[in-house]
Order: sequence, then C-alpha cells, then structure tokens
Amino acid sequence: RFSSTDKIRSHFGELRIDGVKVEIMGDVQKRLPDGGWEEPVDVEKHRKFIQVEGMRVPVLKLEYEYRAYLILGRKERAEILERYMCKKGG
Repeated sequence: RFSSTDKIRSHFGELRIDGVKVEIMGDVQKRLPDGGWEEPVDVEKHRKFIQVEGMRVPVLKLEYEYRAYLILGRKERAEILERYMCKKGG
C-alpha cells in the first residue's frame, strides 16, 4: 500500500519472518524544505551488502541513513549514527 506523512511517503508493507516483524519500504521520498518531494531514492547508489548468519542482506549505507534522518528532523537518530560512524572511522 502507499503510505504518506507530512515528511515522508513510500510504498509500505509488513511481514513476519520467524516471528520477527519486517517492514519493507519502496520508492521512498522525503519532503523538501520548499514543500515539494525529492525524487525516489536511488537504492543502488546507496546500497551495500552485509552478511547475517550466512546470508547476503542488502542494506542502505549509514551515511545515507544519517542524512535522511537529518532531513526528516530526527536529530537524535542522526546523532546516534554520527557517533557510531566516527567511532568506526567512516
């Protein structure tokens, strides 16, 4: 289904895998300061793969998530990521 708030909109779905809730978002757009919407995120540009229990899992880079949280006004989350990235050197 398509979901929208005043700051973000996307296609959104939920499912459970082995009892764990997984949220799936697609064509994410964030509200710009001028009131318009940015283009949907180019996932390939910001994606990396990590290994989790022998599985190759796609995730968005922390640098992208950090900037997204700032745009959304979620300063606390952005600061957590910033501290982690500084600690890890990138």
